Amino acid sequence: MHIIALSELQFKNYSTLHSKRNYKQSVEYAKLKMENGYTPIYLGLIDEMNNVHAATLILEKKINNKHRYGYVPNGYLLNYYNLDLLKCFTVELKAYLKKLNYIYLRINPLINYQVYDSDFILKENNSGIIKEFEKLEYDFIPNTAKYKMVLKATDIKSTYQNFKRSLRRNINNCLKKGITVYQGTEKDKQDFLNLVENKERYQKMMELFSNKNNQFEFYLAKIMPETYINNYRYLIKKEQLNNERLNQKLKNPSVKKTKNLLERKMTSDHLLTTYNNELIAGTAILKKYPQGVIISGVGIIKNDREVTFIKESYTNEFKSIRSIPMIKWEIIKKLIMEGYSRFDLGTIFVAKNQITKTGYNGNIVEYTNSFDLVINDLLYKFNGFSKKKPK
Repeated sequence: MHIIALSELQFKNYSTLHSKRNYKQSVEYAKLKMENGYTPIYLGLIDEMNNVHAATLILEKKINNKHRYGYVPNGYLLNYYNLDLLKCFTVELKAYLKKLNYIYLRINPLINYQVYDSDFILKENNSGIIKEFEKLEYDFIPNTAKYKMVLKATDIKSTYQNFKRSLRRNINNCLKKGITVYQGTEKDKQDFLNLVENKERYQKMMELFSNKNNQFEFYLAKIMPETYINNYRYLIKKEQLNNERLNQKLKNPSVKKTKNLLERKMTSDHLLTTYNNELIAGTAILKKYPQGVIISGVGIIKNDREVTFIKESYTNEFKSIRSIPMIKWEIIKKLIMEGYSRFDLGTIFVAKNQITKTGYNGNIVEYTNSFDLVINDLLYKFNGFSKKKPK
C-alpha cells in the first residue's frame, strides 16, 4: 500500500462514510482554515486495487522557502486500534512528507484516552494507545489533552430526568422569566453575529458548513417581558395564598408551632420577596425592551448523527441569567426528534476539583494528547518545535 494525493471530492466521499468522521476532517473545515494561511492537502492510503484504507486532511504552512510543517485536526481517519494499519499509514506518510520537505506533522487524534462519569469517576482507560504511538516514533506532546462533555441520548424524557437537579432548576427558572428559544434563519444571522467575537469566522462557517453532512445551525434565546411579568404575577398570587394560610396557622393558638411550620413560613416569605424582585426586573425589561430582547445564542455543527456545540455567547447586560443551558436543552430535544443521539457539549475545564458542564450527566471524555510525527529530526530538534505550543 502507498500514499497518494486525493482530490476534494475523493476525500469528501471517504470522510463522510468513515466511522471517525467529524467536522474538522472535512473539506469545509479546510476552506475555513485557509483564512488563517493554511494550505489543505488530502492524502489517502490505497492498495493495489485503489481501495482507500485510511485518509487525512493536513493543514500545511511554510516555515521558510523550503521547509514546512503540517497539522492534522482531530487526527487521521483510520481505526487506531488496527495497529498494523496505523503502522503502515505512519511509515508511508512519513516517506511521502519527507519528499515535500516537511519537518514535522502534528496530530491531535480523537482517541478516548480515558472516559469518566460526570462525577469524574473513571469508567474506561485506553492509555495504552500512547505506547503504540511511541513505538512508531511519534513525539508525545505533554499537557495537550482535552476534556469534553459528551452526552448520548435517544429519549427526551429520560435524558431530561437524568440531568442533575441544579440544571433542571436552571432551565425552569429561564422558563419563568419568559425566555423562548428558536432556531435562527437567514434574517437572524446578524443577531447571532452581534453576540460573538470574531464575527468573520462565524460568518464564514455559516457559508461553508451548509450541506447535510456538515451543517452549521444557530439558536437564539429571547426574553419576552410580558410573559416574564405574567408568570411572576401568577406565582406571587399563588404564594400569597399559601403565605396567608401559613400565617393563619401560626396565629391559631390550637395549632402546634412546629419547626417544619416555621421553616415553611420562612421559605414562603423568601419566595414572595424573590418573586416581587423578579416582577420589578421584568417590568424594567418591558419598559426598555417592549418587544423583547435577545440575550444569548449557541452555534452547532451537525455531522451525520453527531452534534458538536461550537460556540455559546451572551450579552453582558443579561449574563446573570444563565440561559445557555436552556438553549442547549431545546437543541437536544429538537435533534433527538430528528434522530441525533451523540452530543458533544464542548470543552470542559478541570481544575481544583471544579468541573464545568457536569449538570448534563454525560461522560467526560479525555482525548489523548497531541503527537508529532517527526520527519526531519535534525531541524525538528534544532528549531525546538517540540517545545512550542500546538496550533
